[in-house]
Amino acid sequence: MSFFITYQVQDSSVIGDSAKNNLNGLDLINEVDDSIEFPVIKKYNKVINDTSSIDTFYGIKNQKYIPVREVEYSTSTETVIEKLFTPTIISREIAGWQIIILLMSIILLGISKAFSRNRFNLAIKSLLNYGVAQEVTREEKVFFHRSNVLLTMIHLLTASLLLYHIKEIINLSNLISDGFFGFLLILFAVTIIYIVKYIFSQVLFFVLNDVSIISEYIFNVSLFNNLLGVIFIPTLCLSYFSSFSFSVILLYLVIPLSLITFVLRLIRLFVIGKTKGISYFYIFLYICTLEILPLVVLFRIFIFK
Repeated sequence: MSFFITYQVQDSSVIGDSAKNNLNGLDLINEVDDSIEFPVIKKYNKVINDTSSIDTFYGIKNQKYIPVREVEYSTSTETVIEKLFTPTIISREIAGWQIIILLMSIILLGISKAFSRNRFNLAIKSLLNYGVAQEVTREEKVFFHRSNVLLTMIHLLTASLLLYHIKEIINLSNLISDGFFGFLLILFAVTIIYIVKYIFSQVLFFVLNDVSIISEYIFNVSLFNNLLGVIFIPTLCLSYFSSFSFSVILLYLVIPLSLITFVLRLIRLFVIGKTKGISYFYIFLYICTLEILPLVVLFRIFIFK
């Protein structure tokens, strides 16, 4: 009977300790006539005893062997920003129609500057130079030129808006109603006053036989009135869109500028009379009758009523 040797490789990771001691990885089997009975291999589940090295969150084995970089960090506390001031909301009782009229005045000023640039520049030069004013009065369209008409409209609108605010300060609500209807009444009154003044000045110069200076007088008066109307635009903007009260603007801005413009107009009228050879007495009479007396009457009616 012959013998042969076979080798069977055992997996030691699957077989337990008892199987390792009996088999040792190799079995010597004798070939016999009877059937060969192989040893029964018991299967064991792999049991992990060391569970401390397994990360239960990420499922990583041997987490302690992973290199870790140490980073220095510092904790910062939240700094509270100190408020320098607490803004307060300023409430102004400004109606929408007042803003619209102010915008209309600005648009009219832009149209006058854009489409009548030469006459607009001449009007500015006429304020400083009486010779330029004489050249303008020699033209055909002295009063009804597009630039002069637009500037006159600006003067009427802004002056009426300013008087509308003044009537609230001097308490004229019993004479003039509030709102847009009250503004229209003021605008109508201002327009009528200027028309009557111009008609009265023409009649007075005609009676005194000084017709030659009518056009120059009316043009120079309207010239300084238009200047005052343009000055009222930034004044009303300050009143509407700034924190200054209207009484402060009236006291420190409107009244001084109006007085300066009025004095410049009186000086211009004195120069006109002197150029035309009118005596100083008549010049003084004209100024008192046409300029100072209407203001005294209006002041007496509305302030000391």
